[in-house]
Amino acid sequence: MPVIKPKRKGPVMDMTAMCDVAFLLLSFFIMTTQFKGQESVTIDTPSSISQTKIPDRDVATISIDPDGKYYFGVTNPKDRGQLFQRMAAKYGVAVNNGDLKSFEKLSDFGISIAGLKQYLNLSPEDQLNVKMAGIPNDSTKSELGDWVTTYLKEVNPSAKLAIRGDATTRYPAIKQVLNELGKRDINKFQLITGVEGNPN
Repeated sequence: MPVIKPKRKGPVMDMTAMCDVAFLLLSFFIMTTQFKGQESVTIDTPSSISQTKIPDRDVATISIDPDGKYYFGVTNPKDRGQLFQRMAAKYGVAVNNGDLKSFEKLSDFGISIAGLKQYLNLSPEDQLNVKMAGIPNDSTKSELGDWVTTYLKEVNPSAKLAIRGDATTRYPAIKQVLNELGKRDINKFQLITGVEGNPN
């Protein structure tokens, strides 16, 4: 009489716990991700073969457009609020909580502090249509230098400074920034460039 083989049963895994973990991780990443804000100006940086990367946090950026206009931005939104309060006090500009919240949303700006409050009161759609005149930076008054110094020496001394200029920006505009930084004893900064393949 033939022997009856019992049916083999494969191992059963309950995937409920794994699905829960996957959805929890997905929810966590969605809620904690900070999106990069809309930049005020488009800069086409010159290319280089440098492999050094700019950090994602605690960085102040000076941008110089093809017309030689200056823009300034800070990566950390909390630092932006403190910076704006200190600069407003220094220049005698009255700001309220609404102004601070609006400023914290700006990734960068290119407008003097006198016109900044009026700019912040515009709707986000209207802000996109504003043609910024750039932050003043000349030998008699360097508001740009004040922004940089206040951030790097008062708000966040551990932050890094980066400068990015357009490939068509004329040298005098860049030299003016470097001279101003030198006057204020700010000698460490990085230049932002585009990626180019290594020729070797």
